[in-house]
Amino acid sequence: MKRILYLLVFSFILFTGCKKEAAPEPKGNSYIPLSEYLVKQNLDLNTVLDSWITAAPAAEDLATFIDTYDILDIRGVDDYDAGHIEGATNTTLKNILNAAQSTSKPILVACYTGQTASHAVVALRLSGYPTAKVLKWGMSGWNSSLSGPWNSSIGNTANDHAGSWAPAPGSITATGSFDVPNFTTDATDGAGILVEQVSKMLNNGFKGVSNTDVLTTPANYFINNYWASTDVELYGNITGSYRINPLTIADNLTKGLDPSQKVVTYCWTGQTSSMITAYLNVIGYDALSLKFGANGMIYDNLHSHQFVTPTVDLPLETSTTPTNSFETLSAYLVEQDLDLPKVLDGWITARPAEADLATFLGTYDILDIRGESDFTAGHIDGAVNTTLGNILTAADNTTKPILVVCYTGQTASHAVVALRLSGHLDAKVLKWGMSGWSSSLSGPWNSNIGNAANDHSGSWIAPPGSLTATGSFDYPSYTATATDGAGILEEQVEQMLTNGFKGVSNTDVLTNPGDYFINNYWAITDVEHYGHITGSYRVNPLSIVGDEISGLNPSETIVTYCWTGQTSSMVTAYLNVIGYNAVSLKFGTNGMIYDTLESHKFVTPTTDLPVVTD
Repeated sequence: MKRILYLLVFSFILFTGCKKEAAPEPKGNSYIPLSEYLVKQNLDLNTVLDSWITAAPAAEDLATFIDTYDILDIRGVDDYDAGHIEGATNTTLKNILNAAQSTSKPILVACYTGQTASHAVVALRLSGYPTAKVLKWGMSGWNSSLSGPWNSSIGNTANDHAGSWAPAPGSITATGSFDVPNFTTDATDGAGILVEQVSKMLNNGFKGVSNTDVLTTPANYFINNYWASTDVELYGNITGSYRINPLTIADNLTKGLDPSQKVVTYCWTGQTSSMITAYLNVIGYDALSLKFGANGMIYDNLHSHQFVTPTVDLPLETSTTPTNSFETLSAYLVEQDLDLPKVLDGWITARPAEADLATFLGTYDILDIRGESDFTAGHIDGAVNTTLGNILTAADNTTKPILVVCYTGQTASHAVVALRLSGHLDAKVLKWGMSGWSSSLSGPWNSNIGNAANDHSGSWIAPPGSLTATGSFDYPSYTATATDGAGILEEQVEQMLTNGFKGVSNTDVLTNPGDYFINNYWAITDVEHYGHITGSYRVNPLSIVGDEISGLNPSETIVTYCWTGQTSSMVTAYLNVIGYNAVSLKFGTNGMIYDTLESHKFVTPTTDLPVVTD
């Protein structure tokens, strides 16, 4: 079943509502279908905890060890570059499932201490990679030069909180029986709920708590000591803790946990407890792992399970990872108030009424980016002819707010993104382009409105729609020549303009929707009313600062569609500037479901505004 569950991230059904006139169907507790599915698929906790960890090899076995695994290192990029296992690939906890797609061998996840890697391995094992393992002790156990995270965390904090540690033979609280967690997901089937919950767990990051916090106020938590009873008798336990071990769904043992409290699990090292914590969060508990386990609380008393700095260091490989220009550029855009919502603020204006024409013409410097012959044949009085590629140079000669004109309003939207990102913050697009100015120029719109979705019925989901659940991806990765935000922005804007208008026909998308990452840029009520392209997402709002941008997959061609292709052109231009491979679905839904639309429809002007010829 390898990869099957993970691929559901991009395909499972997400029921987002129903027709406007109908009340939504109430959803039941998602825990029920999820827990039943996990048991049926042999993904109960005891299976997930079967052979989930492996220690660093002896020096003589190193070559075999490295050849056995695809190693994913989820430490920070600087630490990875400074020293990592030969052949390891650097990624993040959040992106672990994406990285796993490129593997062909059993996966070994390495982190600093083995604790965050345990969250990653739970995600992998629940997503079709049943042989994934954690590197025991993390890189701290590989080479003594990397042992700092463990050496700085071992200790005897229980001694400083004597009232919070019940000495041997311990005093475990009697196990009760509680209701199961109650939560609702967008998905309704077990497989879909699992995908959604695993994604949520990864997005929330490592869930840990310090021993100081727990020992200071143990009553604030539902504490589960995940030891054998003989170990409790030997060492004691945190005051008020339970001992629910084994812990499975099938045997109803998870009902011994109270879902209304923060469930803290502790073990010897924080590695097993991290596995359990990740799993519990997936099935709906608010769970935390006690970091470093008993190694941080009663280290000197332990007879086993102690971290010891390696006496034989295994080799490390160094590298230089180029700085990702996206990070610098995105930070700069946010700092300069140039995030996408700002660029989309007041970016378009309709043609004026006849009586207001003179005021309108006096308000703007108009740049017309149509072909020279079409410009000469008829243009707005006072407009200057230029090209998309030359829009910034032409803008240097303006003194008023800029209005960009093209045939339909779509290419002009690319131009306005470039202008707004280059200091012309009040630049606007003429809505519908010259097609909306005079009926004699409406051909480009009139020849492209239609109902292409009717010819590709399998590629259009009828209302109320069935959007694909939004995932979470790494950001684009690229290296610009410039290294500062302003320089990278200038370079990326120039590249976007050089590449020209990036559009795709509705026929291409509707024929092969699986070839694209499709983003429906509507309100959810519009999806419910009209439906949407099969397999499309809805990432809206879309910003850097809100991190909705991580809902787009940079490894795919991103198609944005809207009503008319004008907003989607703005979004597409911006996405290309920040490093995505993006295209705009030309003419939007005006080309796919024109007869169904109740608004946002192009209509040939009944009153023509004047054009002049040169």
